[in-house]
Amino acid sequence: MSESTIRVKRLAYVRVSAPDLTKAETFLEEFGLRVAARTEEAIYFRGTDPDPPCYVLTRGHAGVTSIAFEADSAADLERIAKIEGASAVGKLDEPAGGQAVRVRDPQGMQVEIVHGQSALEPIAAAPFHAFNMDGYRHREGRLPAFRPGPSHVRRIGHLVLESGDPVSVYRWYHEHLGLRKTDEVQLPNGATQMRFARLDRGPEYVDHHVVGFQFALDEGARVQHIAFEVGNFDDLMTGHEHLKSRGRKNVWGVGRHRLGGQIFDYWANPWGVIHEHWTDTDLVNQDHVPTDSDILGLRDYWGPAPSPAFAIARWNWKVVRNVAGVLLARMRAGR
Repeated sequence: MSESTIRVKRLAYVRVSAPDLTKAETFLEEFGLRVAARTEEAIYFRGTDPDPPCYVLTRGHAGVTSIAFEADSAADLERIAKIEGASAVGKLDEPAGGQAVRVRDPQGMQVEIVHGQSALEPIAAAPFHAFNMDGYRHREGRLPAFRPGPSHVRRIGHLVLESGDPVSVYRWYHEHLGLRKTDEVQLPNGATQMRFARLDRGPEYVDHHVVGFQFALDEGARVQHIAFEVGNFDDLMTGHEHLKSRGRKNVWGVGRHRLGGQIFDYWANPWGVIHEHWTDTDLVNQDHVPTDSDILGLRDYWGPAPSPAFAIARWNWKVVRNVAGVLLARMRAGR
């Protein structure tokens, strides 16, 4: 296997635009992100972990406009700046500082590789309590102490990139940023429906995936959703009830994924951009052996089926054709 240009260490942040910053900020605060800084151009949100801001909100057409990964060193920025189409290393004139290289991936998404950003002080995380479960009695004479309100987002964890050719998009991230295949789900014709990819940190255990490369039913290209870790299951459910009480649109959840293992809950902002809460992911390292499965591999351990709003970003004739093919394959596999 050829060596990648660099091996990134984490998903750093996303840039998301919205036509109404006030409405967008209200949603994000109800979702559990917190304002870290404001400038004339943007609002910067953070989680409870000490990482630099993980979400940059700007005014514009609704959608994710850029995704960013952190590099190990300034030397890695110099290396990535030499790939085709990349910018020179430049200063990040933003609250967290640092330097960045910008480049477009094969589907046109802007990717930023950053280094040298300033960390933040950690803030109060989600409350936690011991469980009296599985025959163990760890909580005696104490009651859980949860208050109504938003979940406590800890950090950004992963995102899903949709396209008509997820394998070629994955290949670019593998060759240049070092992402490695964890598991894959395949369509009836053998093509890739979803390829989960993780960070390559050698023997260090990392999240099951940092990017999912998914076949888009409409064969368009976009960030399908962005996902944030919350403190624990109770924190996720407290946030679920809070968002529901605010009239927000739940597009999938609560459930537990089979591939990745996360307990999940997906919500759409006022313009349909999907944000996920998750907790309790599987962890893998260099010893993990990737698996391939058929379309039934996307079935979850438990929970509801995804809504049409989650699965289909826009309707066209390709969606009808591709959905029919998936449904037929599931019927055949279920026999």
